[in-house]
Amino acid sequence: MKNATQQFLKYRPNAQYIETVEHRPNNNYKQRECISMTIIEAKNFGSEFISGWLVDEYRADINATPIIHHCWNIEKNGTHYDTIPVREKKYDYVSDPDVNKPYKYKTRFYWSPVIYLNDELKIIIPNGKQATITEEEHKRFINEHQ
Repeated sequence: MKNATQQFLKYRPNAQYIETVEHRPNNNYKQRECISMTIIEAKNFGSEFISGWLVDEYRADINATPIIHHCWNIEKNGTHYDTIPVREKKYDYVSDPDVNKPYKYKTRFYWSPVIYLNDELKIIIPNGKQATITEEEHKRFINEHQ
């Protein structure tokens, strides 16, 4: 597990690192449609879909580790698998039942499909800007989602 993944898990009380995710490429997979593809997979094969995050490698050009919303499937026997056509082995998988719960920045709530992590956690707000999540907001998020 990456250091960034360990740090990210501290911010997400119900998230869990998934050590092994099998790669089962599906040629019908549509990029940026992981939610619909995992639902189709679940209907066709009796699996369930998991929502969570892919923790990328640290990127010097943005001085952060991108954490990207993603969905994959889990079989009844507990085997996690991803049907994305090309698997990037650089990602850590993190399941998170709170993936669609927003963070508050100033007076508004935001759900961000990508989170950036360096010494702080940042989300995307309108106009492509990034906002740092405050310590108070982390406490609120954790208290509401335990």
